[in-house]
Amino acid sequence: MVVTVSKTKFEKLKTKFINYRCQFRYDLKMCESLFLKILDKHAPKKTKYIRANEAPYMSRLLKKAIMKRSRLEGVYYRTKSEHDKIIYKSHKNYVSRLYKRERKAFYQNLDLRDLLDNRKFWKNVKPLFSNKDICKNKITLVKGNDIITDDIIVAETLNSFFRDAVSSLGVEIDAYLLNKVPRALHYSPIDHIIEEFASHPSIIKINEKVSPIGFDFSPVSLDEIEDEIANLNCKKGIPSNSIPIKLIKNHKDILAKPIHSFINSDIENDTFPETLKLPDVCPIFKKGDATSVKNYRPVSVLPAVSKIYKRVIQKQILNHIDTHLSKYLCGYRKGYSAQHALVSLIEKWRDTLDKQGYAGAILMDLSKAFDTLDHNLLIAKLHAYGMNKKSLAFIRNYLSNRWQRTKVNTTYSSWTELTLGVPQGSVLGPLLFNIYLNDLFWFNEQTEPCNFADDTTNHACDMELKEVIRRLEHDALIAIEWFESNNMKLNQDKCHLLVGGYKHELVHAKIGSNTIWESQCEKLLGVHIDKGLRFNFHVLYICKKANIKLTALIRLARYYNLEQRRLLMKSFVQSQFAYSPLVWMFHDRGSNNKINKIHERALRFVYKDDISTFQQLLLRDNSVTIHHRNIHTMAIEMYKSLNGIQLDVFNDIFVKKGDLNIRSTRSQNEFYLGRVNTVHYGHDSLRYFGPKIWESIPIHIKLSESLKDFKLNVKKWTPSECPCRLCKDYIGGLGYVDIIY
Repeated sequence: MVVTVSKTKFEKLKTKFINYRCQFRYDLKMCESLFLKILDKHAPKKTKYIRANEAPYMSRLLKKAIMKRSRLEGVYYRTKSEHDKIIYKSHKNYVSRLYKRERKAFYQNLDLRDLLDNRKFWKNVKPLFSNKDICKNKITLVKGNDIITDDIIVAETLNSFFRDAVSSLGVEIDAYLLNKVPRALHYSPIDHIIEEFASHPSIIKINEKVSPIGFDFSPVSLDEIEDEIANLNCKKGIPSNSIPIKLIKNHKDILAKPIHSFINSDIENDTFPETLKLPDVCPIFKKGDATSVKNYRPVSVLPAVSKIYKRVIQKQILNHIDTHLSKYLCGYRKGYSAQHALVSLIEKWRDTLDKQGYAGAILMDLSKAFDTLDHNLLIAKLHAYGMNKKSLAFIRNYLSNRWQRTKVNTTYSSWTELTLGVPQGSVLGPLLFNIYLNDLFWFNEQTEPCNFADDTTNHACDMELKEVIRRLEHDALIAIEWFESNNMKLNQDKCHLLVGGYKHELVHAKIGSNTIWESQCEKLLGVHIDKGLRFNFHVLYICKKANIKLTALIRLARYYNLEQRRLLMKSFVQSQFAYSPLVWMFHDRGSNNKINKIHERALRFVYKDDISTFQQLLLRDNSVTIHHRNIHTMAIEMYKSLNGIQLDVFNDIFVKKGDLNIRSTRSQNEFYLGRVNTVHYGHDSLRYFGPKIWESIPIHIKLSESLKDFKLNVKKWTPSECPCRLCKDYIGGLGYVDIIY
């Protein structure tokens, strides 16, 4: 069959005209103002009255019943008749029954997601503990002999304190500020800053360690902006005059394109929108005396659009700088935690003490670390790490001309300018702080650092005690010089010394102009570390916290069903033992008994069972003891090391035989098991105990295809022959023995 295709002839169309509007560039401020204007027209703000002391379970029926009870009570006291007394007493009993019923219904119907939120949980359960209502938002300050309660004066007082916090430390600010005009007109501000700090010790050290690769900000894709909008958290606070996060997410299809256009245009023009540099600062109480202004720290509340800007910028900077960051820098980094910093210190101590050596550490305390960060020096450091001048101009614009005001309830202080520091509460601030601090670790000559955020601890190990002290003093002096040259303030009065090892008397070290004596126990990154690494005090501390939470929950048991009680137990009791467990897991049997008693008491609260044994309760809960859960955590870290997805800190502890070129032996263990001399420092260490446990894990769990599968499988496994002292029976006169039942 033959198909014939004839030639098609298209008729030429006439010219036509269409109407369109020229596109013009309008800034973000105009866009935001227009959006808010439309929002105020169609969804204006309203004010509603909420009683400050009203319980969350107060229903409309209960309110009316209470009002009627008050009215009947007044009638009875006026008339004093027996008839009115009977009516009043009857209705009073009805209100009591209704109160219990409404309260029970509220807590049984409470959303499980709200139970996971610590703030919401305590807000909802607080009425059950006391009828005294304390307004958490009310801040009262004491200044001299004056008591300040007015919100406006409180806001101004806090704002002045936050502004003057750096100047009160005596930190010298560089004379050339970012908002000044450069000395020569042909000099750009960036060129002047680079030249000004060319001979700075930190810049010289970075140039020695880093071979910079040119970096410049690249345009952002529309898909990336849409993803960032989708990831916004509607629960986060925003300034009162900015677009609500919920509306941005709900209208992503409309707002994503203009935001995408703004960001790319601002990157191209090296400018950061001025309206996004105006955060509202919320004073967050830390600890101590609530009337002292020194016990509050500022947290910046930024517009939602600002968060989108900073996240896309942060990702690009991190991709360039992450390979240059020290492995000891454990704060504000994905995959890192305080546990990584602490384990690196503790395991080196155990290794040295096992050989009858000495270990020491100096815990250093920085004052207002985030607030003293020098903008000019940060720009110079970013240039040393390879950032091009065009990108530096954008960062400089982001850091300059920053203003803030303090919010207390619904009142605001006046605006004040910031010339130092990075905002706390932003996603970009912590990364810039890490970059600023990173070169400190390259100056260490005779010690190793343990760092998380602004907590830096230098530690040293040696067979001679005098050598340990000499090393600590040597690098402490270097650290003090670094802090001074980088405009940071070390609080020498709050530095502490820990020394481990057998000695006859207390030792001391000289830190700058101060002499500090060794402590028996100090809190470092949330863990109480004693010089003997026994961790009995820390276990007692977390047991006390867990007991307080558990006691509160037991009082609420009748209001919740089984699933809710189980969720509460895991969220508020077991979670107390989930912070850095690999640091303190090698404690004594007495501490382990305390933990097990709390765990058993918590299970009895969940299942309302006072008869079953602890082991029967664990089987019913399909769970394991806290100690076995810690072993699971350790096994997960070993799986990461074996499969090349572990951080360098743990790779130094769990050493693979292949890395040491050790030939295979009859043992099928993939990890190197070194010799140890003592039980407490040798056997009870991750480097020795980890490979022992790994050898007992079933082969099908070891061969899990992914980390997710391994976590699921290992949590179903209970060590049957755990080699640790806690899992062995103890017989007086014989010691720890293995008994076959």
